[in-house]
Amino acid sequence: MTTTILLGLMARRAYKFVPPAMAGAVALGAGLHASLSHAADDYPNQPVRYLLHVSPGGGTDVLARQMASELEQILGQPFVVENRPGGQTGVQLAAITSAASDGYTIGSTTATHIAVMNAVFDEYSIDSVDWIAGLVTDPPVLVVHDSVPFDSLEGLVEEVKANPGQYSVSGTVDGSTGHIAWAMFAEAAGITEDEVRYVPYDSQGDSVTANVGGHIPIGMAWTGITRDHVEAGNLRVLGVLSEERVSAFPDTPTFTEAGYEVDPSWQQFRGIIGPKGIPDDVKAKLVGALEQVTQTEDYKEYIESSNLNNRFMGPEEFTEFVARQNEIVAEWVERLGLDE
Repeated sequence: MTTTILLGLMARRAYKFVPPAMAGAVALGAGLHASLSHAADDYPNQPVRYLLHVSPGGGTDVLARQMASELEQILGQPFVVENRPGGQTGVQLAAITSAASDGYTIGSTTATHIAVMNAVFDEYSIDSVDWIAGLVTDPPVLVVHDSVPFDSLEGLVEEVKANPGQYSVSGTVDGSTGHIAWAMFAEAAGITEDEVRYVPYDSQGDSVTANVGGHIPIGMAWTGITRDHVEAGNLRVLGVLSEERVSAFPDTPTFTEAGYEVDPSWQQFRGIIGPKGIPDDVKAKLVGALEQVTQTEDYKEYIESSNLNNRFMGPEEFTEFVARQNEIVAEWVERLGLDE
């Protein structure tokens, strides 16, 4: 039963059971709801803030700016991208959850949010925000600086075991998709934390920059953000966490092909969240515009050139998807001792 129908029934019941003096107030409340519902026809009539949890330059940032440009053309108002990195997504989450639930503040989301909601924050959970739409999935890839003396996953394992404590691997924040992907691989390969230290960064762009500069020789990253660096010869990609090889790196084996049993269903995703309680009609208009963006030729070309998997999910499907991911994250957060 929709909210509008429910309120209508409540209003009719109120007229039947409350004294005449209160009937006018009930009617006023129902009328107010109707006017607010009508307001969705005018949405948006001012700029919309699009808050990102990452620094400029990474895959999430690039995708958000592509989306913002297309949304502005469809809905006729600027979608103003603001980078709010820091606090392991806490800076962005604080801004989103404290904003009005009117559709004029939205934000980027990745699996990292689910991770920190389990491992870092007591004040946030998957129920703290509206999961508006899922956009893409992106398989994790394990990359190394060109200077390292190995060129395969097997060679990496042999090298780090022969030189315990000499190597580090970078990725995004503790409990993020990259961290859990590395933990899965390390477990399958028998690599301990004493042999390789995980170094978390607030954004994937910062992590890959550390890899390209040779400061952190190993990185768990994504196809789109590493491809140019691989083609330039600065990085080499040794494995991909996917059921099949990816088109960007056709000669690179999956972890399973290389002999390491790592669950390929664990994927990075990117999507849109907002403050809890955005009106259904406003959300529906926003979601309709987002889906329209994913069908444009410019967007499809961007997704293909970035080697992303186009997977649009509306609010209901996205919320269910997030709930499933949350179960996986909760298990690994506990196993990694991140909830202590």
